[in-house]
Amino acid sequence: MTSSRQPRRRYDASGRQAQARENRAKVIAAATRLFVEQGYTPTSIAQVAAAAGVSAPTVFAHFTSKANLLKIAVDVAIAGDDEEVPLHQRPAMRRVHDGATAEEVLERFAAAGADVAARANPLFEVVHAAADADPEIAALAAELDRQRLAGTSIIAASVADRLGVGGDPVAVERIRDTIWTMFSPQVYGLLVVRRGWPPEAYRAWVVRAAAAAVADA
Repeated sequence: MTSSRQPRRRYDASGRQAQARENRAKVIAAATRLFVEQGYTPTSIAQVAAAAGVSAPTVFAHFTSKANLLKIAVDVAIAGDDEEVPLHQRPAMRRVHDGATAEEVLERFAAAGADVAARANPLFEVVHAAADADPEIAALAAELDRQRLAGTSIIAASVADRLGVGGDPVAVERIRDTIWTMFSPQVYGLLVVRRGWPPEAYRAWVVRAAAAAVADA
């Protein structure tokens, strides 16, 4: 006697996963726009959900809190996407480390950094504006600074190597602090956003200034 029972079909979750990714991207885009337009405190999860076309519980399910939503929005703005690939492992940053001279490393870092700053600077402004009144956002601001310092340390090591001072910890630290300061989002904001410098003029200036400073490290 043969069985007429049909084999059970495997459940295909790809459609649901794709919808979840799409909803997540919509929420991040809506939150970014509202945070920049309104500021952190006036922006509510309900507003973000309405702008993204999803429910508030969906936003909480993906991001757990408004502070975490801001953090992820900043991370996406820095990276340019939502992929879980560290910034220093991405092609643009690998190209930075392939620079043959210290100035070439700085030139490539300036080009990559200007692209990052153009995306992320508005959200950095949101974070720093909210940090004084909100301990969670103050902690986020401190964490962003730590992350940027760690990333700058990797660039500084490449610059120090090209300058032949990679074995001098004091020189490497000074190079790191110089790059950390000159390539900061605040400097980009001052020159490009507030003073209206074209991004190309900013890149040329920051490379010249940083190259001159690190040569004296």
